[in-house]
Amino acid sequence: MLSCENDPATGVVEITVDGAITAQDYQRVVAVLEAELAKRDKLRVVEIVRAIGHIDAAVWWRDVRWAFGHMGKFGRCAVVTDKGWVGSITRAVAALMPAEIRVFPLAGLDEARAWVRED
Repeated sequence: MLSCENDPATGVVEITVDGAITAQDYQRVVAVLEAELAKRDKLRVVEIVRAIGHIDAAVWWRDVRWAFGHMGKFGRCAVVTDKGWVGSITRAVAALMPAEIRVFPLAGLDEARAWVRED
């Protein structure tokens, strides 16, 4: 499952990954991100990764294209997970990205939310 919520007051989008990801799930999240980008210069995102299941093959290519097309549109991004490999990959990719990206443990979710909201 891939879900998201946004806080219209702050523009923070919170995405949760907890199982399989379908193309429909992905499109719903992208629609929320696009709506926020229509109102703001930069996205602030908290991504909570609890479990990763099967990911629809159509999602991979769409995500790569969308991400590269919006690379400069991210501000602060927090990845919250207890999956060690997710944290390691995130830290490696963060070094190449123009956004500020930090990894937090699941127990640090409130801290991650606060950090993303800081100016």
